[in-house]
Amino acid sequence: MSFRAKVLDALDIHKKTIKLQINESFPPIYSVSDANTTLTGHQGAYGTSDFVPYAVSKEIKSSIIGPGVNGGAVKQTLDCLGFVLGTPITDQVYKNMYPITMPLIGTSADGDASANYNGFHSLGGLYDIQSTELKSMRKSAIPDRSYETMHAATTVTSADLPDHGHLDWPDNTLDQVRLLTENPYADALFYHSTRMSFLLTGITVPDMSEKASNHRGVVRMLILRPRCPSVKTRWGGVTGAPQINMAYPPHFDTDLFYTKTKTLGGRMDTNIYQRRELSTTTAGQKDARKTHISPTFGLHKYADIDPTINQVITKPAVSGGVIDHNVPDTQIHYGHPIPSEGTTHTLSSYDILTAPINREKYAVIVDKMVTLDTLHHGVASKRIENVVIPYNKKIKFPGRKESTVATVDGTSKKLSSNEHTEPVNFQSRPIIMFLSMDQKISAQVTGYTTISEC
Repeated sequence: MSFRAKVLDALDIHKKTIKLQINESFPPIYSVSDANTTLTGHQGAYGTSDFVPYAVSKEIKSSIIGPGVNGGAVKQTLDCLGFVLGTPITDQVYKNMYPITMPLIGTSADGDASANYNGFHSLGGLYDIQSTELKSMRKSAIPDRSYETMHAATTVTSADLPDHGHLDWPDNTLDQVRLLTENPYADALFYHSTRMSFLLTGITVPDMSEKASNHRGVVRMLILRPRCPSVKTRWGGVTGAPQINMAYPPHFDTDLFYTKTKTLGGRMDTNIYQRRELSTTTAGQKDARKTHISPTFGLHKYADIDPTINQVITKPAVSGGVIDHNVPDTQIHYGHPIPSEGTTHTLSSYDILTAPINREKYAVIVDKMVTLDTLHHGVASKRIENVVIPYNKKIKFPGRKESTVATVDGTSKKLSSNEHTEPVNFQSRPIIMFLSMDQKISAQVTGYTTISEC
């Protein structure tokens, strides 16, 4: 029993607790109906009924490491399988703060599902708007009476709900603002931790030999959280009003790794050579004076070494010679380097697998190497990884949404029956990532997030 549970038990306080399940099935990326040996993408549309209970990695890098015994080249591949907790990432968030995950629903126009797949899936498990039990734990929620025996078994609409559906929560925006001002955690849930179990299986055989009697792949397991930059305030000299300023959040494509052993004069960019004389006649020749620089990099790209600084200033609105102090005079990221798309690097699979995490941008929860045999080796081809991501924190929410129709007194609107589902103080969402050398891996996932009533 946790310390919090012991205190509540001693005070005879009983709190509801829910185990919010994470996604245990995933979109069908690869087809299983083909009899050939190559992986074919799932064709056509798919819905949740087509989901499969496993996620398969995607090859992101292939490097030649030497000549083959029977001719040709020996290749070294790197596969990536990743998961992001929470809702799906369908577009770039703050210059791609998180990797974009696979869409949950695919249309026939998408064609080959594996063509748009970059190795990442969404897990959910942080909030579920359909969960009535989770909804009933929030102080701002209107209780669902359909489960009560004294309630009529009819469809309840928003028009049937009373204006004041909860004894402890106001019915208009003005009182809600006052309540949240006096107690910002009035509408909050206590997040304990997320517990998951991954069953990893090596499902491919190396191309060098079908026997592969001594093959054992290497898998790197990473659990990361983007570090949110601190927000600072300053006094603006133009408007005479306080201004908010913060750096850009980390860029997953270019800020993930950093090491001093990878420089532009090495394998990071083979177009930049050491001891090369500069030439103004050769088109596209890289500057050899940058060979010693070690920029941050991601799975595919490295960051620009001379980023653009945000110097955009938005002047305050002036009407009749009067300055509008409600309009900020500068952007929130004024004075900070702007994340860019980066440049494609030429690092090998080994370089990416062993690269240290850029700890200034990402907090590391787990970073370890494990070995994994291929499937035909029996028990050594499977590995169970148990994961615990702790939170132990009150997560606050901003109450109920405003009603779009009625008002109370012309100034404060009534509150609707829908709550805001985006948390206010949840800093960043965890990213779980597996990097597999020389074999494709499959993962089966089970788990839940423990959430309690505050």
